[in-house]
Amino acid sequence: MYSDSFEMQGNEISAYSSFQEQSIELQDMILNSSESEEESYPSASDKEEDFADISSKHMALRASTAPARPLTDVEEFRRSSDFLLLEHTVICASQLFLRGDQKYDLDSDHGQRSCKQFLNQVEKLCEVYKVQCASREYRNRFSKAYRVLYKENSLCYLTEILDSAQEGFPYLYVNGEKYVFSAKVLQAGSDLFQNFVRLQFLLKDIYSRVCDETFSGALTQTKQEISQCLQEFDSLWVDFEQLYVHELMAIESDARRFIEEAIQLEHQVTILDSKNKEKNKPSNESPESFDLKSRLVTVIGKINSVANIEGKGRDDLTIDILKASEGLLRRMSTQTKCIRNLAEKIRQSFIGLRMLFRKYAQNIEIVDPQLKNNPELVDALVKFESSWERGKIYFLNSKKCNQLVFLSNMIESTNSKYQIFKEQLECSDSELFVSIPALLILKALEGEDRGICKSFCAPMFDENENVGAMWKRLKRSYNLGKLAASSITEYIEVLTALVLSEPLDKGFRALVLDEKFDNLDGTVNKIKYLAIELHRHKPTKWNRFLDIILC
Repeated sequence: MYSDSFEMQGNEISAYSSFQEQSIELQDMILNSSESEEESYPSASDKEEDFADISSKHMALRASTAPARPLTDVEEFRRSSDFLLLEHTVICASQLFLRGDQKYDLDSDHGQRSCKQFLNQVEKLCEVYKVQCASREYRNRFSKAYRVLYKENSLCYLTEILDSAQEGFPYLYVNGEKYVFSAKVLQAGSDLFQNFVRLQFLLKDIYSRVCDETFSGALTQTKQEISQCLQEFDSLWVDFEQLYVHELMAIESDARRFIEEAIQLEHQVTILDSKNKEKNKPSNESPESFDLKSRLVTVIGKINSVANIEGKGRDDLTIDILKASEGLLRRMSTQTKCIRNLAEKIRQSFIGLRMLFRKYAQNIEIVDPQLKNNPELVDALVKFESSWERGKIYFLNSKKCNQLVFLSNMIESTNSKYQIFKEQLECSDSELFVSIPALLILKALEGEDRGICKSFCAPMFDENENVGAMWKRLKRSYNLGKLAASSITEYIEVLTALVLSEPLDKGFRALVLDEKFDNLDGTVNKIKYLAIELHRHKPTKWNRFLDIILC
C-alpha cells in the first residue's frame, strides 16, 4: 500500500536472511536434540523377583527405566511445551519467503499463509512468556471498517499492517488525489520492519543456544531475553499500527467528503420539500429549493468526475437541465414520447442518486473511499450522466429541441399510417437507418426538415461536393415529378410509400404519374443514397439523436 521501500543495513539483512538456507539444518538440529536427550537417560535392566505366594494372581509392577540423575532446569525446559512453541516459531520463521529486494513475499497465497503462521506463533509466545504487551485501547477509536478486522482481547498481528510497514509507500492516490503519509508513519513502519527481521534472528539464536548441550546460561535470563525481544516488537507494532490506521482513516474521510456534502444537501432538500408540501407550495417554485438542488447537482458532478469510470465523468451538468425538462413537461399540451421519456429519465436519475445518498447517510463507512469501487454509485452516475448529457444538448438548445420534437412527431405520424414502417420500429429493424433519414430527405425537398439535414450533413448543400451534386440532381428530378403528377400530395404519398418499401397499387401509381414521365424509381434511389450519407457523415451525433427519438 506504500510505494517507497526502506533501506536496511546490508550486513544486518544478510545475517537475518539466512533462515531459508538453514531450514534443513534446523530440522536436523531438532532431531539431534531429541536423540541426545534420550541418550542422557539410559535405561536400567529389568529385574525379576520371585514371589513367595506363587498362587497370587497379581504381580508387583515397577518402572523399567529411571533417570540416572535429576533433570536440570534447562533439560526440563527442553521438554516443556514452552520450548516446543519456541521451536515451532523458529521453524515458521525459516519458512518465510524473502524476495530479491530483501522484503518478504506477502502477495502470494503461500507467502500470506507463511507470514500469518509466524505472526500467530509470535502472538502465542507473548501469551506463554507473559510479555507486558502495549494496550490496544486505541483500536476502540478505529472506524467500524477497521474494528471488524480485529478480535477483542487479542494482539492481532495482521499481515496487512506488516506489509504496509515493509513496503513503506510514502503516498497513495485516492480518487485521483495524492495523499502523503507523515514522516512519523514512515519512520514507525521502518522501525517495525527492521525489528520484525531482528526478532526472527534473536529467536533463532536463543533456540540454537538452548539446544546446545554445552549451554550453561541461566534459564530465567533466557526467558527474560525472549520476553524482552517480544515486548520490543509489540511496542513497535503498536506505534506503527496506531499512526498508520489513523492517517488512513483521515485520508478516507477526506476522500468521502463529496459524498458527505451530498448527504447534507440532500437532507436539506428533503426537509425543505416537506415544509413546502405542508404549505401546499410547489417546491420547484421556491428559490431556496432551487439553490439547494443546484448545489447538490454541482456536488454530484464532482462525484461523477472521479467515480464514473464507465462514462465520461462530466462535471458540467447543471440544474438548468432538470429545470428545462420539467418545464417542457408542464408546457407541452401533447408531449411527444421521446421528450417524455428523456425528461423522465433525467428526473428519475436525480431521484435515484438522492435515495442512494439517504442510504449512505445511515452508515457512511459502507462507501469505499475509492469512489469508483462502489458499483451501486457508479451505476447511478452512469444513468445520471447519460440522461443529463442528452438533456444538455437537446433541452437547453431551443433549435435542437424543436428538431427533436419535429422528428419525433414525424415518426409517430408515419408509424400510424404505414404498416411496414410500424413493423420496423417494433422490431428495431436495421432498415430504420435508411427509412428515417429518407423521410427527412423528403421533408428537406419541401424545406420542412427544420434544418436537421444541414445540421448532420452540411456538404449535402454544397454543390462542389459529390453528395451536393447528388442533392442537386434529386431536387431537379423531384420537381419534374411534381410538375408531371396529377396531384402533388398524391405524388409525395407515392414517393413516401416507395421509399419505405410499402406495397403500392400499380394502378394508383399510374393515375398519379403518367408512365411517360414516371421517374419515381430514379428519385427513390437518389433519396436512399442521400439517406445513407446523412447518417454516415456524423455517425456518433446521428446515432445519439436517433437513440433519443427511438427510446
